[in-house]
Amino acid sequence: MSYTGLWLHSTLLTQAFAGWIKYILQFLVVLERNMSSAGPDGRKTMRRCDGLIDSLVHYVRGTIADYQPDDKATENCVCILHNLSYQLEAELPEKYSQSIYMQNRNIQTNSNKSVGCFGSRSRKVKEQYQDMPMPEEKSSPRGMEWLWHSIVIRMYLSLIAKSARNYTQEASLGALQNLTAGGGPMPTSVARMIVQKENGLQHTRKMLHVGDPSVKKTAVSLLRNLSRNLSLQNEIVPSTDLLIETTASACYTLNNLMQNSYQNARDLLNTGGLQKIMTISIGEGDAPNRASKAASVLLYSLWAHTELHTAYKKAQFKKTDFVNSRTTKAYHSLKD
Repeated sequence: MSYTGLWLHSTLLTQAFAGWIKYILQFLVVLERNMSSAGPDGRKTMRRCDGLIDSLVHYVRGTIADYQPDDKATENCVCILHNLSYQLEAELPEKYSQSIYMQNRNIQTNSNKSVGCFGSRSRKVKEQYQDMPMPEEKSSPRGMEWLWHSIVIRMYLSLIAKSARNYTQEASLGALQNLTAGGGPMPTSVARMIVQKENGLQHTRKMLHVGDPSVKKTAVSLLRNLSRNLSLQNEIVPSTDLLIETTASACYTLNNLMQNSYQNARDLLNTGGLQKIMTISIGEGDAPNRASKAASVLLYSLWAHTELHTAYKKAQFKKTDFVNSRTTKAYHSLKD
């Protein structure tokens, strides 16, 4: 065989081997993706698995650097990281939690000495707590230290902005949602990092306009977590219009699902969603916004299911809760 033939043969073998390696990697990642959602014990075991999280982060950062954020293996890797970030602060080993909470204990000790009988300093204490810095980041994180590191926060935001895969977007948003859930020092620090250091609000807001309802829902949940931080509320206020638009879209979607389905309407009643729709319908002030108008249209349509009138009454709802001047006006304006 000629030198050229040997080189070509070697190249084809290398490519075939690389293909098999990628196939095996994808299989293992899918397996790990399923394992990571198995519960707290499974999460703890996988977080302690030497090299696992490092490899996942390395792979995802590599695909971002290579402008391939829609890679299927990237989706699987991010889904694993999403699952491993669930209840992270509560499940951290003692050596991490002690470091994270040391400053919090010091603040609480000092504050308890000065709180009056009416707790007049409680808001000030909360503000101090929310401004509390996280322990200094390691320049070379390892293992579970990656899960809350600023590099990974930026990685998620990059995927939200650049990936066209809904599952990748949802997993990235979900990981940030997990990391900002609760009122501890880690969620507070990550929330500030997303909003103030990484300009992450612009990417989150864009997700409110995508077509996939799961992505929208996760984006709304992330915004809700971020809004709990007192120091960020002024920066998050501009998202209100987008949240109203998302709520309106959800109500119109429900209206389409309910109009021709008695069972769907019954499910809405049985799951307790009806009272929430009524609250949105009332809105604020005399000028209804898009969300209150959409909710009013939905209520008017729900009364058209005459077979549910008895069930509505048993649930303590009246006809006027569904058909009134506000809902009638909204319904007919949609028809015009």
